[in-house]
Amino acid sequence: MTYYTREFSVFFESFYTGWVRHYSPRLATFLRESAPDTRSVLDLCCGTGVTAEVLCDEGWRVTGVDRSPGMLDVARRKLAGLMDTGHLRLSEQDARDFSLPEPVDAAVCLDGALNHLDAPGDLERCFHRVGAALADGGQFLFDVFETSHFRHWNNLTLLDEDAAVIAKRGVWDADSGTGMLRVSGVVEDDGRPYRVNQTLRSRYYGPDEITTALKSAGLTPAEHDIEASYVKCESGSCSRTPAPCRTIYRAVKSPSR
Repeated sequence: MTYYTREFSVFFESFYTGWVRHYSPRLATFLRESAPDTRSVLDLCCGTGVTAEVLCDEGWRVTGVDRSPGMLDVARRKLAGLMDTGHLRLSEQDARDFSLPEPVDAAVCLDGALNHLDAPGDLERCFHRVGAALADGGQFLFDVFETSHFRHWNNLTLLDEDAAVIAKRGVWDADSGTGMLRVSGVVEDDGRPYRVNQTLRSRYYGPDEITTALKSAGLTPAEHDIEASYVKCESGSCSRTPAPCRTIYRAVKSPSR
């Protein structure tokens, strides 16, 4: 599974959070309208805390879980006030093996984080932990990338901005549904330059694999009304194709008998 370095986390916060910033307010609206009694939310693979901040603004208690110390460091710097008031708790744990002190009303996992899981068994382990963290009737909303998102990994992409000079190059194997992307260059943080050298590995998960993993964890796939406009990436390479670059899923934990 891919773990983000501190330097890549700084780059990620500035250049890779566009879709999450766009989608998170809509997600919060959906949670509020579909489950008015929601009081607590798990933000799994919370990254730099973009979604967690939006959910806290709704008045919910949020637990952000991420395995990458660099991502959590960025989140802590930004959201120290929310942590001081008790609205936000951040925890360094693996998505395949985490636990919470008490059940939550909802869980979210965004921006293709689950595609970093190496194998279907890892996906099932993750979903079992989500199921254990949810209260009965709690819902889980997440997205996974489609193959259209990964096709640009076969190209060399250059980014030249005031605060970052980055090259992205990799390979996507359509037959195995796996790929690797190397992100390297220099990013500026607080007036200082840092070297970025991050390898991203991802795997495509189709609807049958997703459904099987959810059901094995006692989570029932459910419908949602999230508009199609939210399944396109902010990336220019993805926007050139009419195909959606991600699928948004929703599942509900069945009440215990």
